[in-house]
Amino acid sequence: MEVAIVFLPIAALTGFALGALVELTALRLPSGQPLLARPACPVCQAPLPRWSWLIPRRCAFCRNFPRHQLLSQTAIAVLLAAAWWRFLADPLQAFRVSLAILFLALIARIDWAHHLIYLVTVIPALLLGLLLTLLASPAAFLAALVGSLAGALLFALFYGLGWLLYRRPALGSGDVLLAASIGALTGWQHLLHALALGMTAAALAAVWLLARRRASRYSYLPYGSYLAGGTILALLLWGPA
Repeated sequence: MEVAIVFLPIAALTGFALGALVELTALRLPSGQPLLARPACPVCQAPLPRWSWLIPRRCAFCRNFPRHQLLSQTAIAVLLAAAWWRFLADPLQAFRVSLAILFLALIARIDWAHHLIYLVTVIPALLLGLLLTLLASPAAFLAALVGSLAGALLFALFYGLGWLLYRRPALGSGDVLLAASIGALTGWQHLLHALALGMTAAALAAVWLLARRRASRYSYLPYGSYLAGGTILALLLWGPA
């Protein structure tokens, strides 16, 4: 308990800083801007202090405050602290879950804002999910490999059903790769748990939007964001592959 009291604030502060990098990458990657370019206000494009990517600052010109940045950093700080609290007795598990949280948070943030899942984010998550299991055990690697294949096949089936029902893809190829990454991170044992959590959240959101007439049956839903969120919860509850 004493170790946790000392270490968890460190994990939270580290998560706050890494959350800043996640938010910065989510902002710069879709726009094509260099990652190390000087920060600018997203509203008026006025230059901001160089360290404002780490500590949110109100724009001196338009007075805009980056609430999304603060929310992302706070959420990742809480999630990383929760991961190390949950797996404090097994640092390798805690490290694997923390790394998965960072990749999934980046995927979720970009998909929520831009309705895109970039290969440069989802493929490293898939590869790291597989490779890091080798540090755990051959059984973990096998579970991750089977989970990855099962996730990809399941969402490839959904992709085909979308064509049959709507005459257009209900899912993108990025969703198929994301499902493969989720299987690699959770293993086949908890793949369905992670997908069920994400799908349930997406379904509830869709019903709420339809009931309020803020969307139609053909409106885009950031499905990847919900799947990523469900996977994070599954990892915290049951651990990685």
